[in-house]
Amino acid sequence: MSAASMFVSKVTDPASVLPVHLRSRALAEPDRPFLHEVTGAHATYGATWEGVRGWAEYLRTLGVVPGVRVATLLPPSIDAAMIWIALGCLGAVEVPVNPELKGTFLEHVLDDAAPVLCLARPEFVDHVRNTRPALTVRAVERGEWRNLAAATIEFDSPTAPADIACVIYTSGSTGPAKGVMLDWAQFATMADRIPLGPNDIAYNCHPMFHVTGRSPLVAMCATGGQVVFRERFSAKATLDDVREFGCTTGTLLSALLLALPPRADDADNPLEAVFAGHNVALAAEFAQRFGVRCYDLYGSTEVGFPLVLSDPPDLEHTWCGRVRDGYRAQVVDENGRPVADGVPGELWIRPDDRRMIMVGYLNQPDATARALAGGWYHTGDIVIRHPDGNFEFRHRAGDTIRRLGENISTTAVEAVIDEHPQLVACAVIGVPDTVAGQEILIAAEVIENSILDEPALYDWMTSRLPKHALPKYLTLTDTLPRTPTNKILKTGLLDTIDLSNTWSPPVRSR
Repeated sequence: MSAASMFVSKVTDPASVLPVHLRSRALAEPDRPFLHEVTGAHATYGATWEGVRGWAEYLRTLGVVPGVRVATLLPPSIDAAMIWIALGCLGAVEVPVNPELKGTFLEHVLDDAAPVLCLARPEFVDHVRNTRPALTVRAVERGEWRNLAAATIEFDSPTAPADIACVIYTSGSTGPAKGVMLDWAQFATMADRIPLGPNDIAYNCHPMFHVTGRSPLVAMCATGGQVVFRERFSAKATLDDVREFGCTTGTLLSALLLALPPRADDADNPLEAVFAGHNVALAAEFAQRFGVRCYDLYGSTEVGFPLVLSDPPDLEHTWCGRVRDGYRAQVVDENGRPVADGVPGELWIRPDDRRMIMVGYLNQPDATARALAGGWYHTGDIVIRHPDGNFEFRHRAGDTIRRLGENISTTAVEAVIDEHPQLVACAVIGVPDTVAGQEILIAAEVIENSILDEPALYDWMTSRLPKHALPKYLTLTDTLPRTPTNKILKTGLLDTIDLSNTWSPPVRSR
């Protein structure tokens, strides 16, 4: 059997789905450590399974039955993990909600998902009730799993690979949020992204309404490892947490950690293999400074992580990896015809088993059909496949600025600017212009106590960007708006900037 066939058989095996895996480990090694919170709370595999059973029994008294959806506003925590698995064991579907959503954004998610119940931290209860008073909301106190009554409920067959594990809404940073229905088999594909073993401990500070906040549970349970939760990301606390709990892996926000002042003991940490973001130059700097091997993943909520990058060919290109076993990839033109290696085109992904990618978009059959036309997931990303099998990311289809007939990739420009040592991140935005069609605005977030100003940054860019990609507008800020997954939130950003008071180069030829 080929490596691809073995992988597909493994992730679609009923024994590999998270609830079944957890029950098996709890029976075999009940005292093995599993979940921790940086506050000091912890649960073994056995205690985690008992907590799952306790939550399932409680949720059933609230009317949770197979097929219903339950909204949650819970941070990364032991209770959040138990509730997710408990809902799966009951045949219900969790809909994790971004607690920072307000107004029509929150209304859209709640109306689209139509949950029968909402579970939320106490500080979010009134927020939900004020938005949809008819929705039943129950507060989940921190550490509530300890107060659950002893459970009597049993599960003959907790979940199947094709059962929906949760509905995760897209971030909405570029358009209306869509509910992506993910099954348990797709989550199982996240266990083997990089080599991990029973002694690994994953650090997780990512929100539960994103796959990055859930995949460590799957990966660690598959190996018998451990997960450490921090409710909210803190760059200053990350390395202290990692050292205290002996974390060996995790998805770390390399740009934000590199922005911290260097310390002599930066490399004195237990980290071995981390996912460090989508910039190979920054990843290389991170690897050297913190003494760790960096990986990268290409993927999305819809398709999981079909490409893995471990050894980039160079540090000059935006590499996004090679195709994993069990997936196929092709690069196509605007008519869906495959293009030759070295030619940019849209990346399409096809798994060897349909269950390995999203079930579809909730309540949007037409959007689902478009995204999965012909059996391929149409990513919307423009890439180049190189002859050695490595893929280079160019830009998001549509994520371009067209200035005087020239297409300018905003992500390509951002990748260059993000290399400036006094910047945390930047956003490149197209500004409507009657002459050029669009002009370029760059908003850049500077590190704390930076003395960088706009003219100095512009001078730095002139030697790194082609003339047609230089901005007409440039502004520096202490902070850029972000989604809770730490992506720069471009939607609405232009409306907050007064272009008449924004710095522009004194002389700029078109």
